[in-house]
Amino acid sequence: MNEKKIKSFLINGFAAPAEEEVAEAPEEAEETPETGEEAFEETEEEPIQDDRLDQRLESIEDELLKMRYILEDLRDREPAPQPDMSPYLTTKEQMKAVQASVERKEVEVSNKALVAAMEQIAVMREDFFRLCQSMKDRIGEMTPQDVLSSFEAYEVDMENILRDGGVYIGPFEYERLNTIHQRIVGVIETDDREKDGTIAERHTEGYKLGNRVILKEKVSVFKYAAPAAETPSETDSETASEDSVEEQE
Repeated sequence: MNEKKIKSFLINGFAAPAEEEVAEAPEEAEETPETGEEAFEETEEEPIQDDRLDQRLESIEDELLKMRYILEDLRDREPAPQPDMSPYLTTKEQMKAVQASVERKEVEVSNKALVAAMEQIAVMREDFFRLCQSMKDRIGEMTPQDVLSSFEAYEVDMENILRDGGVYIGPFEYERLNTIHQRIVGVIETDDREKDGTIAERHTEGYKLGNRVILKEKVSVFKYAAPAAETPSETDSETASEDSVEEQE
């Protein structure tokens, strides 16, 4: 093998052109070493050419290894696939189902409280009818104080019904007017700016169920009013009138 054939092998592989083989075949047959020196030279050229081929093959293998390492490095750099979290995500339908369940629970609790309140109101109504019938039978014997005390007993019954239903009854904790919880029924003037808008007097209690105000607390509030300043003309006239009165005396 000469250098030309090696180059042809590296470029074209095993499919070498047929013309070159035909053309070179006679030359190989005609070439015969005439002396021992020429034969020795030909035998020394072949290992050199094989070494070159081996070197080229090794360089090709090195390049392939480099490409392999590069590809492996790129593969390692790719982000790892994220796990499928869809089974743990809440869908729109699941949210609707949860909301519906919560609403049903709230309705059930409200219905229980309402039914209990209605039962107590029904009992109180029957008691009121019996009281009225008893008062008719003893109308001539009862004093006004007896009649008043009979109706005052229902105040306790109504308060028990409301409290059993979860209603808060009493003054709200606001010392300054809060229009969500309080209603103004009176205004008291004051010359103190710090008292402006604060509660002056509480007239009725407030009623609240959970976060909902059922009945606002009725209050009177302070309103700042600047004191009327005396004008110079009025002061002078009052001083002159006082001087004239003293002179007459």
